[in-house]
Amino acid sequence: MIYKQLSSEELKALEKDFIAFLAHAQITGPDWEKMKQNELAKAEELIDVFSDVVYDKVLKKIKFLEYREPKSLHIYKCNNDNIELVGLKVNEHSNLNLTAENVFEQWNANNNASVTIVKSKRDYIKEREMEVFELLQTGCLITDDKLFTVLSKLN
Repeated sequence: MIYKQLSSEELKALEKDFIAFLAHAQITGPDWEKMKQNELAKAEELIDVFSDVVYDKVLKKIKFLEYREPKSLHIYKCNNDNIELVGLKVNEHSNLNLTAENVFEQWNANNNASVTIVKSKRDYIKEREMEVFELLQTGCLITDDKLFTVLSKLN
């Protein structure tokens, strides 16, 4: 398995896709039921393969990820060959909290907040989808390009 096995709830939500996956492998409903009863390891292996297919398809579509902590914000742009980062790092003594809903209002009101803009770009070390998956596992959330665009224009 490349990523991780889908949970029972996730499999249930993708039931039609899983049935199509089994049909493509020429496994009928009764065959699947027998396999779950008599060949559990083989059934688990099929779920693993299906899970990887699903994750790979989803991960390929992800373009931007966001990770926030009270004193740092990272937005990742997941290009085909490299990953770009733009972010903010707040001085630890500042009362600016980047996880607050009104963070930019706070930032405008708190002109003395020491904020550093962070920018970097690097080629992927592993396969693109694996690096995106690992970022999701560390707490990143899928987002759009809006904040990346704004932050990348700052100096």
